[in-house]
Amino acid sequence: MKKLLLLCILGTLFTSCIGDSIQTIKDPQPSNLIKNIEIPFKEQGYSQHSSKILSSQKELDRFLTQVGNDEHWNNKTDFLAKIQDTPINFKTHNLLFYRITEGSGSVQLVVKNDEIFINNNEVSITIERTVPNIGTDDMAYYALVYKVAKEIKTIIFETEQQDVIIENKESDMIVPKNCKAWFDGCNYCSQTKNAEGVCTQMTCFAYNPQDFRCTKWDK
Repeated sequence: MKKLLLLCILGTLFTSCIGDSIQTIKDPQPSNLIKNIEIPFKEQGYSQHSSKILSSQKELDRFLTQVGNDEHWNNKTDFLAKIQDTPINFKTHNLLFYRITEGSGSVQLVVKNDEIFINNNEVSITIERTVPNIGTDDMAYYALVYKVAKEIKTIIFETEQQDVIIENKESDMIVPKNCKAWFDGCNYCSQTKNAEGVCTQMTCFAYNPQDFRCTKWDK
């Protein structure tokens, strides 16, 4: 009887310790830490902008002005309205604009915004990607926008092909934390041991950060 009681106590303590260390939350609307802003998912206009994190009203206003001056959008009005109608306190939150580029419009993407996982200061969002046997030969551009609490350190977009790890800090052109080499829209860059970017010094007639692509991942 004493042995059984001791095992029960040890089991309770072990379970409690595991629970305290993991602290994983599965919440359909963890709006105090991260909230999805439901912009149009697929939009040709996104091709003109790189992924970015905005940490001030000034940066947001600049971004919205750029979008307002853009051409070749299908639904610019709805995009602008959804962001402008979302209250953001930049003392506590940042705004993440995350662009996804697909080489074929026939690729199907499903974002699991109803299953966002939060583990300590890390957010994980799953994107399911289905590639048909026969695809169309056209570029497709998608975007996601989230209001993210500044206490969140990283946002991870998980796919079967490649996870993308983004640090939650101001950046006009996001270089994922696990990207070791990339094209920045003009030059080719690589990450040093100090996590700093070193780029070639080519002279470009036009610098196009929206053409950013990672060429080597740290898997």
